[in-house]
Amino acid sequence: MSVEEEFEKTWKSASETQDTMDDLTDRKIWTGIEAKIEKKNSVKKFYWAAAVLVPFFAFFIVFKTASQTSANGAERKYVYETSASRKSFELPDGSKVELNPYSRLVLDKDFDKKDRKMVFTGQGRFNVAKDKKRPFRINAGEFDVQVLGTQFFLDQKSAQKKVELFEGKVKIAHGSTITYLLPEEIWINDAQRKDYHYYHPEKQKHFTFDHSAYSEAVDQLENTYNISISYPSQFRNKKVSGAFTGNLNEVLSVISFPFNLKPEKINDKEIILK
Repeated sequence: MSVEEEFEKTWKSASETQDTMDDLTDRKIWTGIEAKIEKKNSVKKFYWAAAVLVPFFAFFIVFKTASQTSANGAERKYVYETSASRKSFELPDGSKVELNPYSRLVLDKDFDKKDRKMVFTGQGRFNVAKDKKRPFRINAGEFDVQVLGTQFFLDQKSAQKKVELFEGKVKIAHGSTITYLLPEEIWINDAQRKDYHYYHPEKQKHFTFDHSAYSEAVDQLENTYNISISYPSQFRNKKVSGAFTGNLNEVLSVISFPFNLKPEKINDKEIILK
């Protein structure tokens, strides 16, 4: 059995239980994710997970920094905080973060030694410097995020918590549930504290329909990409058959073509077919 096949088997087994997995299983999945990522040589596209609001007039960025003087006299920042506007920072390990307004990042006093730990509140995009020996660990209140070298968006502030991965790999620990993300995958924890694992609308996925009702095919796309799709009710029981590979818009366009329906994006959470 190949490394990738073993990884797929371990991942599937782990996803079927809500119990905390043993360290050996955890390491197998972590290694499997890394192998799958390194196997891809194509250029990845990055998608921003949050809209940028551009104010008509400037605000001063107010951020507090707690510092400690090292042996050579250099000051080191441990607290990064924004007020009314977003701000970019570079951490001591070379990682870069862009914090949305009213967000706060506090580094552990031993950051960049054996580990890279921190506490985060708010919203921000992280571009983590690669370092396999020192994992990048974020305490985000109700859940923890662990990465090595990656780019992702983290929303700890909203009622619906969110981690959206653009590059690399991410491990999320929420209670006894462990979730692993690959590029263009999204983890969400809703107001009822339920965990969901979705895909970015640009993520290529394979769908097979065997004389399925059009409503069932649309439901599957909604559940895969966490988006609401509206269409005229007279098409609910129309039949869809075939195997399709593509992103959300591509697959939706193909299965809707026989009914002369075209998708129109209303916002990031809603599509209407006309």
